[in-house]
Amino acid sequence: MPGTGWNVPVGMPCRAKGTTAMTECDRTDGNGLATPYPLSAEHVRQYRENGHVHLRSVCTKNEVAEYREVVKSITSERFAGTSRMSDRPEDDFSRVFMQTFNLREADARAARFIQSPRFGEIAADLMGVDAVRIYYDKAMFKEPGSWITPWHQDGPHWPLHSDHVLTMWIPLVDATIDMGPPRFASGTHRSRVLGPRGIHRESESFFEDYIHANQVPVVEEEIPAGDVTLHSHWVVHGARANTSGRVREALGITFYEDGVFIDDSACSVENRPVIDANLGNRQPGQRADHPRNQIVFDRS
Repeated sequence: MPGTGWNVPVGMPCRAKGTTAMTECDRTDGNGLATPYPLSAEHVRQYRENGHVHLRSVCTKNEVAEYREVVKSITSERFAGTSRMSDRPEDDFSRVFMQTFNLREADARAARFIQSPRFGEIAADLMGVDAVRIYYDKAMFKEPGSWITPWHQDGPHWPLHSDHVLTMWIPLVDATIDMGPPRFASGTHRSRVLGPRGIHRESESFFEDYIHANQVPVVEEEIPAGDVTLHSHWVVHGARANTSGRVREALGITFYEDGVFIDDSACSVENRPVIDANLGNRQPGQRADHPRNQIVFDRS
């Protein structure tokens, strides 16, 4: 999906090569969430077997509250002037949720959060790679009355030649079932591209039928603020409508393994980007190593 315009990356510090531990003072000296998360072998197994995993208490309540205010400050400016839900066109994607990209490039505080070594290390460990870069980050605000997020896969929209791409979904408020937290069709990542590209009624219908016909288990649960989910770009996922009276505020960060090449062959014609500004306009065949896609964790 296309992003907004971009500035020079903030370039906040990340964990140095060869460093395996952080002290508590690192966490509080302005470097963001630098202390490692106690990821278990069971977490890794769940992610690789199911294509998604729910991690508890990745952030403290205070951390979420602090960075929620940063995110809301940015989104309030970018979403200013948005028309009422009832006044938006039927095919406007904002009826699913409002989104805005690359907050880390707009505010140094957002960069500290999004580019934190803790998040990068989790992504690297789940995928089993040595180093990860950020593809993009985006705020996703699902308003009361918003429609469902149709079943879809992310991979067919992204020109990255790798199975090691995932998104961390971070709720900034407690995401209750009536707000439409993510739901995942477990194990569907193993088949890679399964059906129609895009996020629309046709993808919802196709994957709903596929899930029922193949008795695919669907996982949907409340995600309290402080928890996160992570999912492979190949796993089928979506969300219910927001039937609550509250905005479902969330931040997504997409990571990919370092060393990946640009390859849009998995993309359909209508979704194939000529160039992707989120990847620094790199061309097919080039490495996805633009400075905007900063390495946020490297264990080598």
